[in-house]
Amino acid sequence: MEPQLRGGELYKYQEERESEEMRFKYYVVYGKGKDYGSAEATTEAFKKFAEVLKKYKIELLIWGFPFGTTEDTMYVLKGEIENYQSLYGNPDYSEANPIESGQRTNMVLVP
Repeated sequence: MEPQLRGGELYKYQEERESEEMRFKYYVVYGKGKDYGSAEATTEAFKKFAEVLKKYKIELLIWGFPFGTTEDTMYVLKGEIENYQSLYGNPDYSEANPIESGQRTNMVLVP
């Protein structure tokens, strides 16, 4: 980014603005969930899923069942985009993922 001058001086907020890079940090994931048979088994599956995610430096923030969508399972993850992308293709992630099909992700940008 070219420096901006105001009255011959470097604009004092130029450096701050340059450091406010927008990055993907949150991932809202929807899909058709696996049938675990009971609420307790579903809760246990999400606990195991959270442990797998930690290996990839991704945090499981919340999970649940969306209202008014065709998908029946959702969860929200937090982490760097590079770490999120590294999940795909890993057998431990695929096995632990509570979503079995139709997965889609809405990514959230933050400064």
